[in-house]
Formats: sequence, structure tokens, C-alpha cells
Amino acid sequence: MLKRLNNPQYYPWFIFLVASLSYLFNIGGSSIYILDEAKNATCAAEMFTRGDLIVPTFNHELRTDKPPLHYFFMMLSYSIFGVNAFAARFFSAVFGALTILISFLFARRYHSEKVGLWTAFVLLASIHLNIQFHLAVPDPYLIFFFTASIFSFYAAVKEKRLIFLLLLYGSIGLGTLSKGPVAIGLPGLIFLLFLIFSKRFKWNEIKQLRPFLGAAIVLLIALPWYILVHIKTDGVWTDGFFFKHNLGRFSSEMEGHGGIFLITILFVLLGLFPFSAFIVQALKKAFANRKDDFTLLSLVAGITIVVFFSISRTKLPNYTVPAYPYFGILLGLWLAQLNFNFAKPKASMIVLLIFGIILIPALYFGISFDPALSHLNYLAWYFLPIPLGFVLAYYWFSKGRLKLSLKLIGLSSILGAVSFIAFVFPRIDQENPVAQSLHLLEGKEIRYFEKFNPSFSFYLQKEIKQLEAGQFANFFDEYPDGVIISTKRKLEGVNLPDEVEISFSARDIMERPTTILLTRKNQSFSN
Repeated sequence: MLKRLNNPQYYPWFIFLVASLSYLFNIGGSSIYILDEAKNATCAAEMFTRGDLIVPTFNHELRTDKPPLHYFFMMLSYSIFGVNAFAARFFSAVFGALTILISFLFARRYHSEKVGLWTAFVLLASIHLNIQFHLAVPDPYLIFFFTASIFSFYAAVKEKRLIFLLLLYGSIGLGTLSKGPVAIGLPGLIFLLFLIFSKRFKWNEIKQLRPFLGAAIVLLIALPWYILVHIKTDGVWTDGFFFKHNLGRFSSEMEGHGGIFLITILFVLLGLFPFSAFIVQALKKAFANRKDDFTLLSLVAGITIVVFFSISRTKLPNYTVPAYPYFGILLGLWLAQLNFNFAKPKASMIVLLIFGIILIPALYFGISFDPALSHLNYLAWYFLPIPLGFVLAYYWFSKGRLKLSLKLIGLSSILGAVSFIAFVFPRIDQENPVAQSLHLLEGKEIRYFEKFNPSFSFYLQKEIKQLEAGQFANFFDEYPDGVIISTKRKLEGVNLPDEVEISFSARDIMERPTTILLTRKNQSFSN
């Protein structure tokens, strides 16, 4: 049986199965709480309830942040599994597994099976990628279609077959429905740079890519929805999305997410950890082999994405995730050709050993310094598989068993991700104010003042109307057991009526605000 499974023809199935299990694991084990998750999942739920495929809303107000593809898949999932956390995240995990699969298939087709296996292993070992594919956000969809478009482009250049052109332009069209014009502009820049550096920037080469057919396919897929939402919202969605959430995010810092030019490099190094410890050697090897088209494409794609988002004024860790498959391939190329002479990556192995030694103490004291989570500092021990794996890896590395040590590094990281998703994050999630207070809101009339945690909308599944400060007393006169949700900062300077009191207060986990619930005095939640 094991011999049959070791047959290369089963490798794609095995890789897809492992990736699916990894990314589907415990996807319903924590609440929809993170701000982006809550807004995306709630928007899809409201569209699903209305049976509306065109106008996205959050708390029944127009949401202009994102195009609709992830909403469509969430709505499909809601129709199968119901409106819950599992359903909201289901297709994120599916597209994550598909991203690993096509990365393996691409590397195997255009280089070797060995490179494909190492590439898949590097990506599966990324804890950040695992977390990203566990979230109800549009990024997993963009990552997949972005990756598919780059791979299809290369296949079209090399094999000049219509099927790859159709996959190329179909992926760009669906990517445009995932996150907008970035799915056209950034792949287009990568294509252009590859053609220039590979000395293919000639009319005959460009003509064979049939760009006019491609433009027609992309427009046919993406344009109808953009036109319909423009008409149905009198252009408000179009203005908000293209000018605020695209040009605005690129040209100015939004929501406090800025940083220096080099921060995007740090995002990639942390995101591809632990194998990013070898990225310097991998890049050096790739530059030496840049005349090889396969290597050149991965270099151009990975570096272009990082530089592009380094220039952007708004910087977030998820922005550079589309670069991971290409850096994964470059690492796979380096790992596959390694002759396992233990002296080669010694500095990188020492870095991993030091990281392993300090990880648990750093997490323990880091959690202890957060007043809201200090009682959970024991959770640091759940990451023990990582330092144990790194220490064992260094031991075998010192014995000249580099291949075994590299496998231990990847496996320990995968186990660390499993531990985080199974135990650490669900326990931390229990501390969030929405999870702690939802039972207090059952059957109550709810309003909000200025701002509220979006997770309330997902779980209450009803519109939460806004109140002005001067309306508090009248609201409680009409609804004596009602509740007003707000935040500590928004209530600063507000003179609460004598009959109103703060009945619940808790700082939002992983966010700055402190959630506040206001009720009428002597109106206990238990009544």
C-alpha cells in the first residue's frame, strides 16, 4: 500500500489532501471577531439574506471596500452549511489548498518533481500562510487567481497553447472580481518585466499572447458586476472603491497601517518563516541562474510584488502574501539542488537554533505584559513543537544530516501552526468582548454610539442602528432593558444621563478600542 502511495502520480492528490486538512483544520473553532473577517462575513450574510448579488452592505449600509467574489463564495457556503464561522472560512481554505497544489504542479511541469515537492513543503510550513487561509477575507481568492495568472502566462509563453491563454485571462478576470485592478496591473507589470529581461519583448511574442482576446475575456468576466453596482448605487460604490480603497491606500497611509520601505521585506521574511532563514542563499543562487526562464519568472514576480507594496503608503502583512509562491519556488530550487554538505547553511541553522531557544520565553513574557491576556501566558508552551524541532534539527545538522534537519524544521513549524489554531487562538478568542457579552444581548433592543465592534453584526444578524448622545435617555425610556454599544474613547467627554451606567467593559483583543455596553441603572443583564 505504501509503495503505491509513493508513486509520483499520487503526489498531487496527496499534496492537495495535506493542504486541505491543514487549512480546513478547526476553521470554525474561533469566532468571527477580527475586524476584516467580521465585516466581510457579515456583508456576505446580509447579501445572502436579501438574495442580492450586486450591492454589498455592512450593517445594512453600503460597503465599498471590496469587489464581490469572496462574498459569492461565502454565500454559496452559507447556503450549504448555514451562516456561521465554518461556512465563512470554508472556501478560503479550499483556495489555499488549490494554491499549494498549482505551485507544486507548476514547479514539477517546468522544472522537476523534486523542486515541486520542496516548494509545496516550504509553503505548507509557513504559519502565516496557514493563518491567512483560515480567515474569511478576500486575500485567499486573490492569491489563488493571481498565482494562477502568473503560472498560466509562463505556460502560454512556453507552450503557446490556447488553453493556457484562456486560463491566464480567466484568472485575471476572476482576480479582478476578488480585489480589483491590482489583479490586472500587478500581473501586467510582471509580464512586461519578464518579457523584457528574457529578451522576448517583441511584437511576435506579444501577438502570440493575444492581448485583445485577453482584454475581451477579462472585461466579459469582471465588467458586468462593476457596471451593475455602479448603476444600483448611483456611482457611490465606484467612487468609494476606486478612489478611497485603491488610489487612497496606495498614495496615503490609512487606518494607521504605514511603515518604512523595508517593512514589506520583513513581512515576507516573517511570513515564510522558518524557510526564509535560507532566503539569502536562495536569492543568490537564483540571481546566478537568472538566465533560466523558470528562475527568472519567480525572481521577477516575487521582487516586483515586494517593491510595489514597499512603495505603497499603506502597508499590511497580507499585501505581500501573493509573493510567497514565487519565493517558495526559489527556496525549492535551492533546497532541491543542495548537496547536503552541512557547512553550507550553517549561519541560517544557527539563527533558527537561537530563535528556537528564545521563542517560548519571548512569548511568555510578551503575553504577560498585556494586561488583558497576562493570565494566558501559559499558552506560550503550546508552541513547544517549534523549539524542540529546531533544536533537534540543529543536532542532526551537526551530524551532517542536513536533509533530515530541514524536514524537522518544516514539520515542527507545521505542528506549531496546528497547535496555534487548535489551542492558542481559540483560547485567546474567548477573551474578546463580543464573545464575552453576546449572551447579555439576547432578546434586547440594541443601538450603537459612534463605533462598535463589527463582530456584533455578524452574530446578532440584524441592523444595529446608530444613536446620538442626546438620544440616550429617550432610548432607555422606550426600551428599559435596551443596550447601547460603544467604545471607551468615543464616550470620553460624553455626559451620560443619570439613569445610564456602564454595565460591561472589556478591551478588544488584538485591537485598540475598549468595548463598552451601556444600560439603564438598576437594569441588570440578568433580569
